Parts: sequence; structure tokens; C-alpha cells
Amino acid sequence: MPPTVLVTGANGHLGQNTVRALLEKGYQVRAFVRKTSHLGGLADLPVDFHYGDVRDHTSLLTAAGGCDAIIHHAAVYKIWAKTVEEIMAPSIEGTKNVFRAAAESGVSRIVYTSSTYAIGTATDPTKILDENDWNQHEHLPYSAAKTRSERLAWELSDQYNIPMISLCPGAVYGRYDYRVTPSNRMILDMMKGLGLTVKGLLSLVDARDAGKVHALAVENGVVGNRYVLTGPTVKMKTIGEEVNRVTGKRVLHLPFGRSVSILTGQLMEVAAKFTGWDPAHTSGEAREFSHRYARYDNSRTVEDFSYTFRSLEDTIRDTVRWLAFARGVKLNKKVRSGLEPEAEWVRPPA
Repeated sequence: MPPTVLVTGANGHLGQNTVRALLEKGYQVRAFVRKTSHLGGLADLPVDFHYGDVRDHTSLLTAAGGCDAIIHHAAVYKIWAKTVEEIMAPSIEGTKNVFRAAAESGVSRIVYTSSTYAIGTATDPTKILDENDWNQHEHLPYSAAKTRSERLAWELSDQYNIPMISLCPGAVYGRYDYRVTPSNRMILDMMKGLGLTVKGLLSLVDARDAGKVHALAVENGVVGNRYVLTGPTVKMKTIGEEVNRVTGKRVLHLPFGRSVSILTGQLMEVAAKFTGWDPAHTSGEAREFSHRYARYDNSRTVEDFSYTFRSLEDTIRDTVRWLAFARGVKLNKKVRSGLEPEAEWVRPPA
């Protein structure tokens, strides 16, 4: 019998790519999802659905029974939220419950999904961060949640004596994102002519690559290691230029200093409170990324998993294809060629 892997947050952006990668490798997959989750993107896949919430230990314990490994994706990925607890609580409580369920079920490995948010960014554009670095600032509730929950995961790994590998993805772009994460939201806004960029460096990873490395980590990689999961590192302005090249949409770049970028975010947050819409740019994002540099050393990942990441061009093109299909963004006739959706893609509910 092939190993059985439980994937929490299986219906999410990263989860759907991971599930597909696991199936390609011949694993049996249990998809842990909430009863209210949209499962259209997983409907035709040979997976065993288990329903519950990572904050509910009983449902997790039932799902984990008989599993060889757990890939823990489930988290609230939001840049803008009404309260910090909306983002923090699921990360902390979910981590505690995953390890407790794993210990009680005899799970032999946990692949823990963290984030480069937990590594942080640098003020020096030449500085290269790696798996030994930790974010020392909490400009965003999400960065605080990922940092605290990953540190907790390492403590629980020792406490329960459960082998663990941590993967820290950069900004995940690409297909099977049904709710539009903040990362893909950046590209979606650019496609609509609403997005903007600021001075800084960003490390990104194609969702297909992120899913495949998670699947590889079930049996490969060194237990106890933290891995940087990033592909290209580019100027944020370059991302806007690539979206422009693919779609023809002009992307605004803010050439101002850090303080102006933060002020712009604050003004957008005020407008959001009146309109009810999520702001395209927040003061927290500005503090995290404006004139900050997300450059990481991914050599440990490349070597231990023998993996080659996709190019920026490939990733942006596939992201545009997916968002045009899933969100109904109309593209200029001149740029439609080669951007047709794949046959198996399923539209999200209206």
C-alpha cells in the first residue's frame, strides 16, 4: 500500500496544488476541509474527504488515524482583517491540534507549511536571508501568526518526538486559487489596471513548484531542517512590467520613499472602512515590503530535493491564465493567444 498523507487546508491555493502533486507520486490522499468549503477544484480527484476544522481536535484525530504523514497547510492568509485574532487563533490553535492528533495517531512525519514572512526581510538590498533567519518585526498579523506558529511547531515536534520538516514559501502565484490570496490579488489588481508596485525585492514561487516540493518532503529532505521555498527574486517593479508584457495593462509604480508608501496605505485603509472593500495597499504591507528586500538563499532546497524552480515569465503567464479564467478578467484580443484555460479547470462559484 502506498503511504497515506493527510493534507489540512486541502481546498486552498497551495493545498490544491499539493494534492495534485501527491496523487502524481502515487500517494493516497486525505483532504481535510471544512463542510462549508468550496470543493469544485477537487471534485474529480481520487481523494478521501474528511470534514472538520483545525481548531477542533476530535475531527483532526479522526482524519489522522492511519496516516503516515501530515502536510499542514491550513491557515488564514489575509493581509487585512478586522481583528488580529481572526488570523492568529487558527494558526496557533491549529498547530497545537495537528501535533496532538499526530502524536495520538502515530504519524511518522509532519511537513509544516510556514512562510518567508517568518524569515523576514532586510533593509540592505544586498543581504541574503536563509533558513537560520527569523522575522523580528510584526508589521502584519499574518507575519506574526506565521512566525509564532512555526516556532511553536518546532517546540511541539521536540515535545511529541515527531519528525518534522518546515517549508517556507515566498509569495505563491498561480493556478487553483479559488478565493484569491493576497499574493494573487496583487496580480489580479494589475490585470484590472488597479495594482501598483513599490521599491523593493520580492521572492516568489509558482504554486505548481510549491505543491511538488511539499509532496517531495513527505519522504525526502532532512528531518529537523527548515527549507526556503522560493524561485525567482526580482524587483517588485519587474513583476508589474511582466504583467504589462503579458496583458498590455499598465501597472503604476510608486517611486516615493517608504514614509509616503506607508501614508498611501493608511489612506487606502481609511477608504476601505467606508467602502467595505479590502484595500489594494495597506500600511502594514508598506512597512513589511516598501524599501525592504526579500532575497533568500534557496540552495538547501534545490540541493536536498534536486529541484529546479520555474522562471518569472512562466509563473506570471500561468497566473494570468488562471485569473483570467477563474475571475472572468477580460483580456485584450491581441494578448489572448496562448492564454487559454486548461480543460480540467473548474470555475469558482459566483
